[in-house]
Order: sequence, then C-alpha cells, then structure tokens
Amino acid sequence: MLQDQVLVPAPVRKFVIHSDRLKSAARAISLPSRSSGTITMMLSANTLQLRESTSDNGLTVAATLDLTRSNLAEDEIVGLELPKQLLASWSHHYDCELSFELDKDQDVLAWRGSGRSFHMKASVRFVDAKTGAEEPRHLAEINARALYDAIGYAALLIEKRTAGSQAFDGLQISGGAARSGYLGGVSLYRSTTLPDALSFILPKRNVTNARTAISKMQGAVVVAETDEALFIKSGSTELSWIKTGKCPAMDGIFCRPMAATFDVAVAEAVDSATIARIASDRGRIVLETSDHDHMLSLLSISPASRYNVAFKGTLRQCSLTSGSKLELNVNLADLHRVLLSVRTPYAEISISKLGLIVKSAGADYVETSALAALH
Repeated sequence: MLQDQVLVPAPVRKFVIHSDRLKSAARAISLPSRSSGTITMMLSANTLQLRESTSDNGLTVAATLDLTRSNLAEDEIVGLELPKQLLASWSHHYDCELSFELDKDQDVLAWRGSGRSFHMKASVRFVDAKTGAEEPRHLAEINARALYDAIGYAALLIEKRTAGSQAFDGLQISGGAARSGYLGGVSLYRSTTLPDALSFILPKRNVTNARTAISKMQGAVVVAETDEALFIKSGSTELSWIKTGKCPAMDGIFCRPMAATFDVAVAEAVDSATIARIASDRGRIVLETSDHDHMLSLLSISPASRYNVAFKGTLRQCSLTSGSKLELNVNLADLHRVLLSVRTPYAEISISKLGLIVKSAGADYVETSALAALH
C-alpha cells in the first residue's frame, strides 16, 4: 500500500548585506548598451556575486561582495535572476543594512531595511549554479588606464560604423599594439605599457561596454583566458566576453612611402576640420609644391558651400618635384574624430596617393590613424 508522502518545504535562505555594497556593485556592473535588463545573483555562505550580461550573453560584468551574514551551508550555492530595476532601487533608496529572504517554493525574494518589518517582495527566477568551469589561464597584468587608452584609440574609426560600412568585427591587441578600423580608415596604438605577450580580440559590438567597465577599474588588472572566453579582473570585479571577431593585418599600411610629411598645429587643424564638416562629410586634402613653398590644404566638398583652408605646419620631407599637385578625398567626420583624439600640441600629417596618415607620440605611446587607407 502506498503511503502518503509529506512534502517538506525548502528552508528559507537568509542573508544580510549593506546597501552601500549593492550601490558599489551596481555602478561596477552597469552596462550602457545592449543590456539584457536582468541581474544574476549567485549566493554562497559568505559572498554574493552580481552579474549583468548583454542580451546575447556575449559579454558579462560581475562583482563579488562579502556578506554581513547568511544561513547558507558552506558548500551551498543558490542562483537566481531578477530585474535590473530591483538592484537599482536597493542602491538608490536605501542607506542601511538590508535583510533578504529567499523562498524557493514560491519563487519570491523579500527584503527589509534595518529595524523594519517585511513589506517588500518580488518574484524571481531561480537558476542552476554553474560548477566545474575551466580555470582561466593567466596572460598578463596591465594598468587599467593603459588598456582603456589602447582600446579607445583603436576603436576611433569602428564604433560609429554600421554593418553596411564594412567595419572590422574585431579590435585586436597583440605585440604591444591595439588596432582596428574599417575599409576607409584604420587606427594603430603602440605603447610600452602594453605587454608584447598580451594577445586577444575584442568583438566590435562589445567595445563600448568593455571600455565602460574598464574605466571603473583602477591600478593593475589581470588578463586571463580559457578556450572560449577572455577575462579581465580588477579586485572583486570581473569583465568577460565570448571569443569571436576578426581583425585583418594592417601594420603594413603605416609603412607605405609617403609623398610629404608636415608638422601641424593640432588645435588649428581641429578648428579647420570642424568648420569644413559643417556642410558635408566629404572633403579633399590637397598638396601643392613650388620652388618656394609646399602647401597642405583642406577643402570641403559640398554642392551648397565650399570651405578651403591651409593647414599651418612645417614641412619635414617631400618627394614630389616642384610644381606637383596631389589630391586625396577623405571622410571629414573621420578626420575630425582623429584630430580631436590627439593629446599633443603638434602632430605629423603625411599624404600619398593612397591615404592620409595622422601620427602623434607621447612619452610612452604612439597613435597613428590612416584614412582612405584600404580603398
């Protein structure tokens, strides 16, 4: 004879953490674009990990926090998903210790502030905790600011590109350099702060989120990888993304012979590019030589208006004969973006029939962009 089975309710999990810790985690993991809108919580006896991912789960930022206390067993892990707005409300509206209770039978998370009775609760979805994940292999340590600068410059000409403009689908860091671009322009960042052994590709779609996460990190960060993913860790915060994307070889573009090179005052060049692109993004760089002078000028091409100005600069070298003229069409938005990124008072501008190169150097870096380089 079958006996009636008595269902024993699952024990209520309890944990306590201060709202300041949740506020810090919310800032660290917040994604500015393509967020799934969901926070994953992984709760153990002593820690709480909060993770936010992109909608395709291709990139994740996680923060691990120490709990004030909990009633979980030492080897117990509980996972759940909740709306991003909940984490935002805890960090914005509380300034005290928060006590939480998890009811797995009812799929409910309840909480209260210090000294208050329970009156807030929300539905959550419990998930299985992943175990036995591959241990990441250490690649390198690098200063967070150096990594942020490298990715930022290499992404100059890809972040605003659509699929129709044939942007590379990856930003590559390797051999002490960061590089990426599209068929109309490429950027190369070299620095002594980038370890030669460090090598990875950041998918184009993850550039904005990755830079935002790295901007919140300080000091040395650890870069590691598995066969499937890349990890960047700083203290209790970890950024990771699924490996994908490609970036073609481009260093040779910057070694091409140039017809002429000028040292140009950056502030005045930025002003000229700003005015030139008001009417149109189509522009032309013109080099004219004579027995007495070599002039580099910028021309805006527009049916409605024309703007023509000479770049103020000093000639460094020119291989053209006297009386020669060289013209090169450029995207003025790209030129303006590149000039705005220059951090030095002067920059080298070189021209050939194949492209325009803008180069600047600091104490530990060289930034170089080539426009119209792959057409």
